[in-house]
Amino acid sequence: MARGRFQLNEVKLAWGMVKHHRALPKANGFTTGACFVRLVFSTQSDSKPTHAYPVIDGKGLVSVSAHNYGFEAHTLKFPEFVCNLVRKVELETGLALQGPVHLHTFPKVLGYVFNPVSFWYFHDEAQQCRAVMCEVNNTFGERHFYLLTAPESKAPLNKGMLLHARKEFHVSPFFPVSGRYEFRFVSSADHSLARINYFEEQVQQLSTSVSGELMHPSTLLWGKTLLKYGWFTLAVIAKIHWQAVKLLLKGAKFHGKPAPPRQTITQTELEA
Repeated sequence: MARGRFQLNEVKLAWGMVKHHRALPKANGFTTGACFVRLVFSTQSDSKPTHAYPVIDGKGLVSVSAHNYGFEAHTLKFPEFVCNLVRKVELETGLALQGPVHLHTFPKVLGYVFNPVSFWYFHDEAQQCRAVMCEVNNTFGERHFYLLTAPESKAPLNKGMLLHARKEFHVSPFFPVSGRYEFRFVSSADHSLARINYFEEQVQQLSTSVSGELMHPSTLLWGKTLLKYGWFTLAVIAKIHWQAVKLLLKGAKFHGKPAPPRQTITQTELEA
């Protein structure tokens, strides 16, 4: 089980791309520039980042706060929150996850953020990624978690391994809550890629990805980032609703919102 106290010991900033392309039932999509951050938490290092931004667990021009994440409402700050999160994932998976925890997420700008999906990468003592959790939010204020593992494999999950899970959570009104997701993650010290494709009856309906090159943030770099992406968090919501309007105009079938799933976590679906 998890030991020690997790502390933030590295922050990186990425400029990259968000891609979202529907093949069916009506072709539609967009590609847009994006910025995100990677926060690295560890029990093994006493070093602390010297960055000015993002402000961690506080208010600031750019910030990331633990209370925006997790299975239920809470007031914990990241050190205690991450420790509790690791315990939860260990209990769910049976894995020993003593290594670093990486959070890939959009930061708050001027106190606002909407994260359609954030990614948590959990590592073992050998620094190998053994579990990835996708924390998914929809525009109805609901949240669900896809917890992905490959317990029979010795290969790390963040080196391009293909993972699957049943779709259990309502995100888009233009897709039913059925079918499955296909996940692929590729990450290193200076690059991050998360790709999620959606299949219905073995036919790919949707392809999405978030990718970017990771950099050590500085005040100058954050200044450039805000000039380039300062309205990005608001643009996320605007783009979601604009794409919905376009799909309605194209005659796409509208699916009403079902009740949320009883289970908060959906785990990996192993292929036969």
